[in-house]
Amino acid sequence: MKIKSNAAPQEVNSPFFGINEKFCHDFERFIASKNGMVKGSYNAWSFVVLGKIESARNWNLKYKKAIYSSTGSLISILYKEEVYLTLAVWTCENMNTGTSSFFVRKRTFLDNFNLRYSRLKLYHNYVVKSGRKQTKLFSQLIAILQPLFSNEEIYSIRLKNSKLTIELRSDEHHFDIFNQLLTL
Repeated sequence: MKIKSNAAPQEVNSPFFGINEKFCHDFERFIASKNGMVKGSYNAWSFVVLGKIESARNWNLKYKKAIYSSTGSLISILYKEEVYLTLAVWTCENMNTGTSSFFVRKRTFLDNFNLRYSRLKLYHNYVVKSGRKQTKLFSQLIAILQPLFSNEEIYSIRLKNSKLTIELRSDEHHFDIFNQLLTL
């Protein structure tokens, strides 16, 4: 299955359509280079693309971009608020790490009062919740994802029941970093 345009005819000449089209075609080529499968759609305002790579560990990748306009409330009518969302979610269903689990996310003010979370060493804007001592996999992930922590593009990382989910807030592919995850 391919990634297809669902744009209206008047959108095709938009520079935003061209940017989204290039992003989706680059994604499609990357997944094809890994003998994976893709599906999705794009237009000038948004895209949703999904990829699946089958290897020693199967990976699912999702990239989404959307612009939401809030309507209905008095405040949104007065201020015409728009929300811009770009995200990437990388998921591996079979990390097979036994019973270890952890959760990493950006730190909030309330985390200062919550003893279940501790600050992530080297990246103090993030907290970690772990049921046991941090594993080799945890250390490898932190090292591989270092550039994304430095740019604060990591939204959350979760390992639970052998399912690893890495969620980013980024408008870039980060294929170089993802390729390193394939070696785990």
